[in-house]
Amino acid sequence: MSVPPFVAGTVGLICIVFSSDHFRERSLHTVFGMLLGLIGCGVMAASSDPKLRYGFAHVCLSGVFVGGPLIAVWLAGNTPWKASRSFVLGLNGYSNVAGVIAGQLFKSKHAPSYAYPLTVTMILTAVGMLGFMFIRGMYMLENRKRRKVLATWNEENFIEEQGSAKRKGDQRYTFIYGY
Repeated sequence: MSVPPFVAGTVGLICIVFSSDHFRERSLHTVFGMLLGLIGCGVMAASSDPKLRYGFAHVCLSGVFVGGPLIAVWLAGNTPWKASRSFVLGLNGYSNVAGVIAGQLFKSKHAPSYAYPLTVTMILTAVGMLGFMFIRGMYMLENRKRRKVLATWNEENFIEEQGSAKRKGDQRYTFIYGY
């Protein structure tokens, strides 16, 4: 009975990541996956019907797997310096510590409903969704500022920016953040 939800998770991962690559957009796809997880956890926390809970475990897992690959790609695409990118992606690997936290939350004393750990998971997921939307908004704001500066430039400014040692990587006005 544990295989079908993971199959649904794999199918959800492939579909959402394919869509993300097609549209070249990461943040909204990640938030969508988190929303599926939030909905699945919400129904599992609120319901006592085992069949409904099992069905929504499929919904939950079809979204929660997308975070890992999409966040890694988003971070890599927005971190042009090799040393910084290596550090950021290595630090992102520590997100697996969430499994340790989950192991401390989902204890047998909360069985069979697991309402408390599911509620904590939903709160953390919602905070994560807000964080992604905030970062997306900040990237959009920064890109808008850069486009205003670039609109006033001529060809000489672009050539100077390419050879500039003053601004490199994402500090350059010509670097546009992906979101």
